[in-house]
Amino acid sequence: MSKKYLYALLVCLTISLAIVPQFLRANASTCSYNPEAYQNLDLGSLTQELETTGLIGRIHGAANPSQMYVLSVREPNNFFAHQEFSLISSDRKTQETFSQLNRHDLLCIQGNILPNPSPQQHIAVTSATVLQPWQQPAGYEPYERSQEIPEQLKQQDNFVGKVHAIGEAGKILVVEYQDGVIPLYVRDTQYTKDLYRGDIVRLYYQIQTRPQEPTHLLLDTAVDQPVEVLDAIASWHEQTKTLQGNLVKFPRSPQLKFDVYAMAVTTQGIQRYFTLINFQDMNKFQNIRTKLADLWDANQATSVAGRNMLINPEVQIEATGIINLVSTEQANPQILLESADSVNIANEPQQEIKVSRQMEPIAEK
Repeated sequence: MSKKYLYALLVCLTISLAIVPQFLRANASTCSYNPEAYQNLDLGSLTQELETTGLIGRIHGAANPSQMYVLSVREPNNFFAHQEFSLISSDRKTQETFSQLNRHDLLCIQGNILPNPSPQQHIAVTSATVLQPWQQPAGYEPYERSQEIPEQLKQQDNFVGKVHAIGEAGKILVVEYQDGVIPLYVRDTQYTKDLYRGDIVRLYYQIQTRPQEPTHLLLDTAVDQPVEVLDAIASWHEQTKTLQGNLVKFPRSPQLKFDVYAMAVTTQGIQRYFTLINFQDMNKFQNIRTKLADLWDANQATSVAGRNMLINPEVQIEATGIINLVSTEQANPQILLESADSVNIANEPQQEIKVSRQMEPIAEK
């Protein structure tokens, strides 16, 4: 394991919260959290929880227009061990609960796992209880997804998008198209096994007749090249680059101990998000965070809510550093900055930023 990867693990561990769900005592009769059942994420144990006291996890994604809901279940005290489940329901009350879900909501569900050819388990939910709603950042209008994507997909046979998730050696493939997140059924992994999350690709597809909602696509292997990689994010790894893009903020959440700053970089007309970090010197990392926090606060009036983050379309920054990508499933590539001087407002001379706050410490005391 490379030294750089070890640094990545160390920092991720220190900035992540221990995910041990806390649930409302009022629901104890139907929902109870048994930590031993979540150890090693054994499907048999999780299934027993699902069918009895309830399976507890946090919402990874909720796309109401397309009726796509994904629950993330984590191993106690191990941020890196998690499993995702697609949620569906024919129960009207449960559907109403789903329609109000937001990312990071703590949810307890009961139901059963469906037989499904997809390697991502699907759960038929008979009851759902929000145990702890996640408070969205104050002062921001909720992000509204496009309602037109399913119809657009019916009128074409290919699109250019970004790999949102890849797993099971290419059997699981989820792609972002515009602001939609779309699952694809993969029969032949020769076309997908080498993909990375963040790759920009052109995909040829057919629309599956089942399920009707959310829209599922089938990779069309009848064409010569069903997956064309237009820009492989892995080719950026360990390259020193100077990039420009809008300032982005991932607010503190159950997965992040403190606010994380990033930049939105457009490639092939599609935005990727690069987190701005320094693994080797925690004092330098604190200075980087402080500089970006001050810049964000000074321009907060022009920031808006994005799909899973906040972004300021009026603030362009420039950063120089080494691109770091250590996993096919890494959420976002990183720019390893030498110091706070490595990131500045684009096209403006460097300005001294005075420390105006006491930042949260990197590691717990």
